[in-house]
Order: sequence, then structure tokens, then C-alpha cells
Amino acid sequence: MKTILTAILAFAGTSATVVAEISDEQQVLNTINNVGYFADQGEWDMVAAQFHPEGAVLDYTSYANAAAGTSAALPTLLPADIVAAWQTVLPGYDRTHHLMGTESVLVEGDNATTTSNIYATHILENEGESTWVFIGDYQHELEKTKDGWKITFMRANLRAQLGNENLPALAAERVKNAGN
Repeated sequence: MKTILTAILAFAGTSATVVAEISDEQQVLNTINNVGYFADQGEWDMVAAQFHPEGAVLDYTSYANAAAGTSAALPTLLPADIVAAWQTVLPGYDRTHHLMGTESVLVEGDNATTTSNIYATHILENEGESTWVFIGDYQHELEKTKDGWKITFMRANLRAQLGNENLPALAAERVKNAGN
């Protein structure tokens, strides 16, 4: 009986370590997935909360028509600036759906890196095709803070587009006209 109890306690100690590692990985995945989820819901404060309070670098150089992160010199943007840039286009769509999957996470101490596939659907009813899909992958770097894992770097790598490639410009125009 003592041997069985010792084995159970040894296993419990091992699994507690594994749970801590899985917990960090899950928290990292929650952080990166929350960006798209909350952007799709229009919950901009929650989007901002996923980024490091001292800012993050956005790299959308693979997609020249992005609202931010397309210049040769990529500045560190505060969370409010990231949200403000995305609000110049995303609210112009009727609906969006950012789906990430096949994620790879590497946690090293208080730093993490991820790569994930992205399939982002954007819908805007208009006289032409009403759907545009961004297909590619995201790379993220995160730092563990007292408030949890926060994104410090985000790169979108465009691999393909489906549908109406003019839809982002139409959505941005819609946002601009709504402000007038």
C-alpha cells in the first residue's frame, strides 16, 4: 500500500509541473486568440489588453494595405494606437471572423514565441463581391507580466487572398464616412 501511495504522490508532483507548463502555453494561446476574437466582437478595450502596456511592434509588411505596420521602420505602438489603427478599417465591415489554428508555442521563462495559421474572413455587402479572406500565418512574441502574458511583437504573413481584394479600402471608406 505504501508503494502505491508513494507512486501516486510522485505522479501528482510530476503532473503539477506539467500543468504549470501547459498553463503558460494555454495562457499564451488565449492571449493571441483573444486579439481576433475581441476585434470581431468590437470589444476594443479587450483587444488593447492583450498587448504589452509599453507597446508592441506590428509587422504587416507582407500586406501593403494594412492599417498599421507597413512602413520600413516599424515603431513600437502603444495598445491604444494599435486599436486606433485597426478601428480605421475593421468596424467598416458588416462582419469579421478571425480563425487561428495549428498553433506552435515555445515558452522560455518569461518569454514566449508562437506561430499560427490565420484564416480571416471579412464581409461587407456592396455592389461587388462581398467577401475578402486573408490567409496566412501570424508570428507573435509575448512577455509574461504581472498581469499575464502580453504581446510585444505581431507579424502577419499574407500567403493568399480570396474574394474582393478591394474590400479593405471600402471598409476604411465606410469608417471615414461614418465619422463625418
